Amino acid sequence: MSHLSFRQRVLLLAVLLVAGIQLLTLIPVLRTIESDVDRRARETVHVAGKVFDEVMNTRQQELLTTVRVLIADFGFKQAVASQEDDTIRSALRNHSARIDADIALLLDLDGRLIASSGAEPPRDSISTLLVPAGDNRGTRVSLLGGIPYQTVTVPVRAPITIAWVVTGFQIDGEMAARLQSLTGLEISFIRWLDDGPMVLASTLPDDSWATALQGLQHLDTEGLILAGQGTYLTRLWPFPNSPGDIDTVLQLSIRDAMASYRDVRSILVLITSLSLIVAVTGAFWLARTVTKPVSNLAAAARRMRAGVYSEPIAAESAEEFRDLAGTFNAMQNAISEREGRILYQASHDSLSGLPNRTALLERLDALMAQDQPLCVLNLAIDRFDRIASTLGHRTSDELIKLVARALEDGLDEGHVLGHLGGNEFVALVPNRDEAPAIEWMQRLNRILRAGVRVQGANISLGVTAGIAWFPDDTKDAEELLRYASIARSDAQLIQEPLATYRAGQEEHYLSHLKIVGDFPRAVRQNELRACFQPKICCESGAVVAAEALVRWEHPKLGLLMPHAFVDAIEQAGSIAHLTRWVIQEAVSHCSQWRERGVEVAVAANLSVDDLLDEYLPFYLLQVIKEAHLSPGDLTLEVTESAIMRNVSQAITVLDCIRDIGFRVSIDDFGTGHSSLAQLKRLPVAELKIDKSFVLNLDDTKDSAIVRSTIELAHQLGLEVVAEGVESAEALQQLRSMGCEYAQGFHIARPMPAAEFSGWLARWNPDDPFKEKRDAVANISA
Repeated sequence: MSHLSFRQRVLLLAVLLVAGIQLLTLIPVLRTIESDVDRRARETVHVAGKVFDEVMNTRQQELLTTVRVLIADFGFKQAVASQEDDTIRSALRNHSARIDADIALLLDLDGRLIASSGAEPPRDSISTLLVPAGDNRGTRVSLLGGIPYQTVTVPVRAPITIAWVVTGFQIDGEMAARLQSLTGLEISFIRWLDDGPMVLASTLPDDSWATALQGLQHLDTEGLILAGQGTYLTRLWPFPNSPGDIDTVLQLSIRDAMASYRDVRSILVLITSLSLIVAVTGAFWLARTVTKPVSNLAAAARRMRAGVYSEPIAAESAEEFRDLAGTFNAMQNAISEREGRILYQASHDSLSGLPNRTALLERLDALMAQDQPLCVLNLAIDRFDRIASTLGHRTSDELIKLVARALEDGLDEGHVLGHLGGNEFVALVPNRDEAPAIEWMQRLNRILRAGVRVQGANISLGVTAGIAWFPDDTKDAEELLRYASIARSDAQLIQEPLATYRAGQEEHYLSHLKIVGDFPRAVRQNELRACFQPKICCESGAVVAAEALVRWEHPKLGLLMPHAFVDAIEQAGSIAHLTRWVIQEAVSHCSQWRERGVEVAVAANLSVDDLLDEYLPFYLLQVIKEAHLSPGDLTLEVTESAIMRNVSQAITVLDCIRDIGFRVSIDDFGTGHSSLAQLKRLPVAELKIDKSFVLNLDDTKDSAIVRSTIELAHQLGLEVVAEGVESAEALQQLRSMGCEYAQGFHIARPMPAAEFSGWLARWNPDDPFKEKRDAVANISA
């Protein structure tokens, strides 16, 4: 090597170093990647097994829920007891269709088939569905005619066991395809026979079953094997409660699993080759031009790349290098200043100067790492949008700055304040006790209520806050911020200055979001159902009206009652669409009844938003005219709280509705906040006493309230309707008090329009409850 020149030595040394480093790096990296791919592949197969268990458990719960609803139905029990085969078969079909179950059977106590939702399975396999004594599970994998089903067997008790109900899903290719879409693996269902596995269903091509399943061993469900001549990473996964000879085969293609490794290997080899080429070229140039000043500049550049800007560059050689070093120093200082500004702007809000969401999450993670209790408060300025729209964005920006300073001044040592944007702030308070957080909120509200001066005006403010706790609520920083925001939204909804996050509140929030998102589709696809509850005259027993109520047949959530979706739709601002749908349905059915000679009026409910709609009276008049009815045939029910939200606007709209000829009723009277002075002004024709008073007429206080309310209504010239009448005694008491009308479960529950017509035809005003007494007598007999 002594005969080589210095330039050649440098070149050779550089090439050898680069080649050696690349090889030393490449080989361990490739081995690590290969090991990681193998580990991930095994994890994928294991996770797929867990997904399979979850799917089976979900299907099991669907079956159990459906069967429990079925056996809880009194009518079904009665049909079983009286052996009404058609009724039983219809019930089995209806309930199995709700969850797309493949079979639904009713067995007697000896395991013989009574009724089936479809084709009858072989009788010699039905008896295996019975649940042995002491076995409370009732869920298993059963073979019916050689076809596997996931079944649930539940006794029908009245009160002793009189029969067994069985429902089940078929374990078939459709299920295998679904699991494949969830896991990305090939799925096969096999049954072990004496000569090996028999494929029941599989996502594998038909011609590859024998090869892919080669090497499987029965009862070996604990480990992974390479099946199919080493082409598949395979694991047997047993069905829960299976007879033992049916398994699921989870298979991951080795070729697919290693595809990413092959790609990475090719890229790394290419990078290594290119690096060697570049290294040879660069080494050749460096060997010719390397000097100390250049080395100094290179070192300075490396420091700058690493973010070190404090060390200046010294150059003692030629003037050109001194100028270059000076330029480097100036550039280094400029980059340092600019990077500092960028980092600050990236982590702080430009308006308030407080840490933004990114910086706040970093600090929150740091505080949580200390494993000490932590309170997160999400605060929002009340009425901010109204202030911004009234005073302008410049004033609202100034307001944000002033509130930020007020919040900072109120912080104690160790607290962290951030600004998420808009009028939303977050405070991190290391403490387990809620009292200091509440005290801080009260102190802050006192300061803001005193007012802040903006452009010469004193503006009184307030804040609403939500609280979430670490580690009680969650140990994730993002979730903690979100939970505090959800709690604050809840506080705004209930009009309280402070609310604490409650477990399950996020699921409720997401459920509301789904309901709001699905509502337009429900209207388009006729998922809403109108039900009617009759209202009778207390004196004569005659049916005088029917209140229109709404139900939602949600395709995934099932039958939803009003309390499950009306509030969410109202908060989303879509309640007007629901109100108009109910009114349209009520008026349409009323018109149909009139054509058949049935003189029954209808009633529908109005919301807060409806009372703010100045065009509502015109819509009502149009609907009534199209149905060829008179305005007096429709009563609009509105709650006290809805009117009190904006009294003057509500009275204006109600006056117009009353003047056209519609009847207006105060719903749930006694639970709102209206005063007698306001009641005197309201253009209403009747009061509906809330059922909370009517349900307990045996209580002297409730009885006195009801009696006084009736007398007050009569003094004001109003008629009275009592809600929640659930006994003959209550109806008799209301009649003796002078109440005109009654409504409740004792008379009839809400029912679909088709059933209402039949109920109305059977109603006997002279002996209104004869049908109910006869039904009770028949059941007793």
